[in-house]
Amino acid sequence: MRQAYSIRRRTMLLAAASAACALPALSQSSKALRLVVPYPPGGAVDAVARLLAERLPASLNGRPVVVENRPGAGGNIAAMVVTQSAADGDTLLITANNHTINLSLYAKPGYVLDDFAPVAMFGTSGFALVAHPKTGFKTLADMLAAAKANPNSLSYGSGGNGHPAHLATELLKSRAKVSMQHIPYKGSGPLTSDLVGGQLPIAMVSVLAAQSFAASGQLVVLAVTGKQRWPGLPDVPTVEESGFSGYEYSAWIGVLARHGTPKTEVTTLERQVLAIAATEDSRSRMYKQGMLLTPMGSADFKEAIAQDAVVNRDLIRSIGLKMD
Repeated sequence: MRQAYSIRRRTMLLAAASAACALPALSQSSKALRLVVPYPPGGAVDAVARLLAERLPASLNGRPVVVENRPGAGGNIAAMVVTQSAADGDTLLITANNHTINLSLYAKPGYVLDDFAPVAMFGTSGFALVAHPKTGFKTLADMLAAAKANPNSLSYGSGGNGHPAHLATELLKSRAKVSMQHIPYKGSGPLTSDLVGGQLPIAMVSVLAAQSFAASGQLVVLAVTGKQRWPGLPDVPTVEESGFSGYEYSAWIGVLARHGTPKTEVTTLERQVLAIAATEDSRSRMYKQGMLLTPMGSADFKEAIAQDAVVNRDLIRSIGLKMD
């Protein structure tokens, strides 16, 4: 089954909640705990980092926690900042799918998976395929029928080459055996402008953006890419429900430490992150960022990252995508 990651449906929230009752303190380092983020302030990944920075000090005996935004090179700069840090648990990477995508997208990403020790997955967010009303598409089947009838006649937009939304659409194209032209955009602003203006017929966007478009009636939401329907779009089927068994492509957000960080440090960080993810306030705050809390422990997260890297590698190779 091809999918971006495989979440084992376990009772992680219950485990995290119980772990919160008796958590050991993190190391007694006097240095600030650095949470390195591959993006500018704003957005879901940064929101997770800031939530952790707010909650972690309670177990650090007053030790400060700082968020360090290091955007650039699709996330590679932030990853390399962590690989060049000491393996002492004082520097963590708060990142998303770009971490596995970049390994195949860039000729020299500057790191490999084994440079990191997965701590915990925090949450996931899916995407939604949307169409301008003038296309006449009401369902995913309508769009695919048009794409099959006239190969390469339809264009779709995403947040850029190698963006998870791009790869989610390429996975759909592969499963549906259709051809469409990809138009990469630099940022959501230009993409949204062309979509709403009717210059772009179709796009893969975040579920949060799709929810807003659906509410305003500006666009038609055809399907969501997650395993389950998005709560804010209860009437929109998943791609799997639309006839593609096993299809799933979601963006994950998680915490990574430097490889070589003592196991005791990783284990304690894992418990802390899972405990924070178990709270109702965290669930509510992250939902507003378009993310569902799907906490996963270190061992399962490591397995999921490895699988994610394979799926993205195969997709990137299939479309011949490469960046310097």
